[in-house]
Amino acid sequence: MNHVKSVGMKFLVYSIIVLFVLLFYGFSITSLLLLCAFLAVITYVLGDLFVLPLRGNLFATVADGVLIFLVVFIWTVPNYGFYFSLLAGALFIAIIAAVCEWFLHIYVIGRELRDRDREPVYE
Repeated sequence: MNHVKSVGMKFLVYSIIVLFVLLFYGFSITSLLLLCAFLAVITYVLGDLFVLPLRGNLFATVADGVLIFLVVFIWTVPNYGFYFSLLAGALFIAIIAAVCEWFLHIYVIGRELRDRDREPVYE
């Protein structure tokens, strides 16, 4: 259940950022929400479950930021074409999302520590 809560928080954060930036480019809300759902799942699986425990918060935040930039840019270019304003929009989304990811990672780390303390020890 904790995974659903974390992915839901990521989806909410990404939805706010992506809708704020890319809605002005004429994308449909449905395609942007699909993008946000894809971003939430892929960054949670790759960033929070694999990279964060191995490398720490800073490395996972940078990796998530790069991944977000690449996914947003690749997702939007076929629909809109290559424009530098779209490149700037994807970069803006990635930077703001990476800042939010820093705090989401702190939440995930704290949740794991709380869950570990609650687990019964069978000896």
